[in-house]
Amino acid sequence: MDWASLLQQYGYIAVFIGTIFEGETVLVLGAYAVQQHILNFWLLVLVAAMGGFIGDQSYYQIGAKYGRAFIDNKPKLKQKFEQASIFIDRYPYLTILFMRFAWGLRTILPMSVGIRHFPRLKFIAVNLLACFLWAFVVVSVGIQISHWLHRIWRNLLPYHEAFYVTVAAVATLLVVRLAYMLIQHIRARQKT
Repeated sequence: MDWASLLQQYGYIAVFIGTIFEGETVLVLGAYAVQQHILNFWLLVLVAAMGGFIGDQSYYQIGAKYGRAFIDNKPKLKQKFEQASIFIDRYPYLTILFMRFAWGLRTILPMSVGIRHFPRLKFIAVNLLACFLWAFVVVSVGIQISHWLHRIWRNLLPYHEAFYVTVAAVATLLVVRLAYMLIQHIRARQKT
């Protein structure tokens, strides 16, 4: 089996599972497959929205069932919960609508909404819309990025040798700079 047939056979399943947890990376890869005409745009959006919806609903249920005790046992989550609570109290519908775009707060936001006892049916309705919007935007942007990368690569291909030399030179400079910074840091620690 080649890569394209594997992606056709398992791509939607991988996107569904990936979007239950976070999803941008797997969804952008799915968008690349759409750009290559391997996956279908609307089916990918639907699968991603459903995976995101199930993930958000699960986090909401954890928050609603285990409440504040679940958060209090985890210091990092507790800090994020305090941040999320401010948004939830002021703008509950907007928070739910845009929580899929809040990287770093995406798991705690639905939990926080559940802890704050936001009505379940209202959460389901707003979250369905939010997951669809999120999937549509990420897939659309991913397709555009794929298109731009293909154009850039096609334009660079005639100059691939110069491109590789440039990348190697920049990488070497970065490694030398990082090594220098590491040596400076070690020397500063030894002096104190």
